[in-house]
This record gives sequence, structure tokens and C-alpha cells, in this order.
Amino acid sequence: MTFRQKRIIKAIIFHLIVAGLGFVMLYPILWMLASSLKLPSEIWVNQASLIPSTLHFQNYITGMRGFGGISFSVFFRNSFIIVTTGTVGQVFSSALVAYGFARIRFKYKKPLFACVIITLMLPTQILAIPQYIMFQSFGWINTWLPLIVPAFFGFPFFIFMIYQFI
Repeated sequence: MTFRQKRIIKAIIFHLIVAGLGFVMLYPILWMLASSLKLPSEIWVNQASLIPSTLHFQNYITGMRGFGGISFSVFFRNSFIIVTTGTVGQVFSSALVAYGFARIRFKYKKPLFACVIITLMLPTQILAIPQYIMFQSFGWINTWLPLIVPAFFGFPFFIFMIYQFI
């Protein structure tokens, strides 16, 4: 067997393994899409089957109608508003703070930046209850404000990443 033949066989084996692993990773998504077209009674009868016996598009119509008198368009609109304003706030405030740390000389610059980096080590779960108490004292519970306003104060990870490139 020549060197070229060995290289071709290794390439074929490599691509078969990668294709197999790719299928294993994509299978849950394929199963979800196939199950969305099945009747509710058919979903759990034959879980391994990706092909539904009949295509049932009524699931999508029912999903778009929503529940509790609220349609899917309301959920989509709310998500769009929160994500858009949060992203704008994060980009603007994090870039502003990172620029300040990168280009402006001021007293206590290094200790303050160290505080920003230290906050990266705080798990989100530790902050959840104090934030909830704070938002409750502001009267922000059951509003969009806790989802939007904190984004306008810079996030340590994004500040650090932007600082690295300025």
C-alpha cells in the first residue's frame, strides 16, 4: 500500500467519524423538528423514528395562537424589544467604559480595572437574590426594567474584551 493510498484511507475514516459525530449532535434537533410535525399521540410511540406517519401542521397553528389569550406575536415582540435595547445598552456602555480604561489616564485606574476583572469570578447565582431584593425595592418587579436597565451599566466580560482590542 502506497503512502498516497494510506493517506486517502485515513481521510475517508476521518470524514466518516466526523460525519457520524455530526449526526449524533444534530439528531436532537432533527428529532425536535420531526416531532413538531407528528400527532401528539404519535410522538412518544416510536421515539427513534424521525419520519412522521402524517404531516400534522396544526401544531404550528396552535403554537402561533399562543395560550391564555396571548398570541405568539406578543412573545416575539417582547423578546425583540428586550433583546434590541439590551444589546444596544451593552455595546454602548461596555465600549464607553473600556475606552476609558484603555485610553484615559486617571487615579486608581489599575485597582478599578482589577475590580471589574474580579467581578467576572462572581457566579450569576450569587447575585440573583440581592438583585431581586434591589429590584423589588425599586418597584421593578413584573416590568421590563430589570431586563433592560442593567445592560446600560456595562458588563465586565465585554469591558475586558473590548479593552483588549482598543
